[in-house]
Amino acid sequence: MENNITIARLYFNYGQSIKRQSFWKNIWNNSLSDFLIKKAKESNIEQANLFIAKAGYLNYEIIKNNISEMPALKNPVCLELIDNDYKIKQFLENNKENLTEVKTIIINPNSEKLK
Repeated sequence: MENNITIARLYFNYGQSIKRQSFWKNIWNNSLSDFLIKKAKESNIEQANLFIAKAGYLNYEIIKNNISEMPALKNPVCLELIDNDYKIKQFLENNKENLTEVKTIIINPNSEKLK
């Protein structure tokens, strides 16, 4: 195991869908956030957290306010992944087809892991 920690933050809309699924999966389960969290678990990523913004915007759009129990489809979310640099980069490479409309930021690629 590498001795460093990398944080990847993936920003996208709450209602963003997975690409190229079967007809039935598109109807019943096409949430990009659910898909990516499941893929993170399958990839044995140490930590994955989904943050739903109370208010915010992506790509210079208008500000969206999350004022209901169910966020609007255009409400911004952030999926944060934490693990070593190799596993994060491997995850991003394996899921690149579904990340084309996602803004990804890598933080602290060479920091020491705290105990």
